[in-house]
Amino acid sequence: MALCEETEKILTHLIKPLILSGAYKNEAVALKDIVVMHIENKIKSYDKSIRMFQRRYGKDFDAFSRDLKNKATPELEDTWMEWNGAIEMKKAWNDALKGVIA
Repeated sequence: MALCEETEKILTHLIKPLILSGAYKNEAVALKDIVVMHIENKIKSYDKSIRMFQRRYGKDFDAFSRDLKNKATPELEDTWMEWNGAIEMKKAWNDALKGVIA
């Protein structure tokens, strides 16, 4: 069975109960809603991480980055990488959301 056929079979199996129960009117609406909810949850998770770093250090990422110059420790560099990663992933998921809802 080709990958596309297998994927279609899996999606149909997962989505069918949602249609039969009346929760969604069709497969496209169900799948889009599920994908949007997943992306929104990812965005919320990264936003929560970003706010945690802001509270912990009492500043935004740009100020943290400026203050880090010439004073970086391995621990602060790790924090910078995690914080930056959260910001970049939040942007990526926001871009993905725009593509899905367009």
